Amino acid sequence: MSFNNSNMKNLDEIFLKIKHMLEKHSNDFYTAERYIDSKAKDKKPAYHVYGNKEVSLFGKDPQKTYIAGIIQQKNYVSFYFNPIYSHPDEFRNISPALNKFLKGKSCFNINNLSPSLLEEIESLLLKGIEKYKDIEWI
Repeated sequence: MSFNNSNMKNLDEIFLKIKHMLEKHSNDFYTAERYIDSKAKDKKPAYHVYGNKEVSLFGKDPQKTYIAGIIQQKNYVSFYFNPIYSHPDEFRNISPALNKFLKGKSCFNINNLSPSLLEEIESLLLKGIEKYKDIEWI
């Protein structure tokens, strides 16, 4: 699946494009099609990436560190990016184009994807992975 110069609006295509990007960078990590310990009853298309190392964060029992993931929703694809939540100062310079999709502290609800937006998401992912490696969370 390749981009032409127009934005991608089909949610299936958006999901697959972001999933492929996540898969490309998740060889060294634990991946799952459902969030660990999810209580969700319906199974939406999803892909989640965790560190293999179990660490204790914020006084909780040791567990795999969540890095990023996607879930295809009815009207958008949710891209969850934990490093922006745990280290917001490291990710203050996201573009206005990506920032408009940010809902809450770490979830981007994407319903329109351009090549430049996908490149920025990939860049964020790589920066987040490096940050988590540096602080030994993954």
